[in-house]
Amino acid sequence: MATDGPNPPPCDSEVFHWGETIAIGHAASNEMERWVRAVAEKADARLDWHFTGGTANILFLGDPEARARTTEVLTEMASDLNGKLARIIPAGGPQLYRAGVSAVPEGTRAVAAYPDGTSEVI
Repeated sequence: MATDGPNPPPCDSEVFHWGETIAIGHAASNEMERWVRAVAEKADARLDWHFTGGTANILFLGDPEARARTTEVLTEMASDLNGKLARIIPAGGPQLYRAGVSAVPEGTRAVAAYPDGTSEVI
């Protein structure tokens, strides 16, 4: 559900299922949609995003060269976001939870994620 107007289009299912978190940020939904589309176009990369617990989980799908371009453009365009780019996640870095994609042990009540990139299943 949108936080600032009409709902943005659904997340690209291939990016959602096979992509990985490249960045996390905070902005209203339509602003995040606008900004992620602009970053994707400038980087010539496949990106999409969705909220995970109120945080925008920006996902990337592509090869290492496209990831490097995207990381550069994310940094370059951070000030264009009417919100905050909180963190760029390195390749293979910690991922935010995605229902139907993220494996969690049976009986999990919560996962604590720490600023240093580690996490703990509770």
